[in-house]
Amino acid sequence: MTFIPNPKQDPGPKKKRKRIAAYSTKRAKQVEVYKKRRRIFLDKPENKYCFIDRCNDLATTIEHTAGRSGEMLLNEEYWKPCCLRCNLELENNPKLSKKYQLSRIHKGKRA
Repeated sequence: MTFIPNPKQDPGPKKKRKRIAAYSTKRAKQVEVYKKRRRIFLDKPENKYCFIDRCNDLATTIEHTAGRSGEMLLNEEYWKPCCLRCNLELENNPKLSKKYQLSRIHKGKRA
């Protein structure tokens, strides 16, 4: 038995697949502003070194102590200079994260 397609169900020409955008248009604009402000922030003398206790490495990243969602990405009040090693440790270590980051669960207070 062979398959005979139904001519009434002809899908027509194939549509070109469209890649899903990494960011919304609004977020893409925020990211462009963030990239410029991030460099300026890390170039300030007071932000040259990681803010974590007993870490004297050069800061190469920014720790967003209150998160990055919405307008918080650009809110420098909650930015802290951080080295990549400590930044990754904050993401993976809940105890360290509680010590240095603001908790959304506890209404912005450190646990």
